[in-house]
Amino acid sequence: MKRSAIIFILLISFIGGIIWYGKSLPELSHISTSQTFNRPTDYVWQLIFEFKRYPEWRENVYAIEKIPNTTHHDAWKEIDEDGNTTPYQLVEFNHNQYIIMEETGTTHKTSGKWLFEVTASKDGKSTTLKITEDRLFPDLLPRVVNHLLNTSTVKIDAYFRSINNKIMGDVIRNRK
Repeated sequence: MKRSAIIFILLISFIGGIIWYGKSLPELSHISTSQTFNRPTDYVWQLIFEFKRYPEWRENVYAIEKIPNTTHHDAWKEIDEDGNTTPYQLVEFNHNQYIIMEETGTTHKTSGKWLFEVTASKDGKSTTLKITEDRLFPDLLPRVVNHLLNTSTVKIDAYFRSINNKIMGDVIRNRK
């Protein structure tokens, strides 16, 4: 009986702690980082803007399918190796400066918005790409899980790693 009471108290304390912790976290997760590439602005811009070519260079994007849009901009879904899909829609862009896209669809409990800012160096030989991800977590449990497991820039780093791999592949192909 005593052991059961202790387990019950610990369980209630654990659940109460998760609720308290979740309520202390902001609903909006804001992650941003940047990287400079030894490529002109047009090169980096085209990689990000031409979503139909993502399977050629982005890791874990195996296919792209156009889907109906709700604005006058393009909408598509990315399909990964397991067949999971993530729908996106282009929201706004200014050529060679920035792109804003957001995740769409009704299956997501969270929604995300991505800002890609492209800045040329003074000599025009390199480009800095800043990626900002804003993701809304209205429910407590996903908010806590995201904060505990995914507070790093994992998704953004995957973009940068893919761009670096694409650049290295281009360099190798050009040497042949």
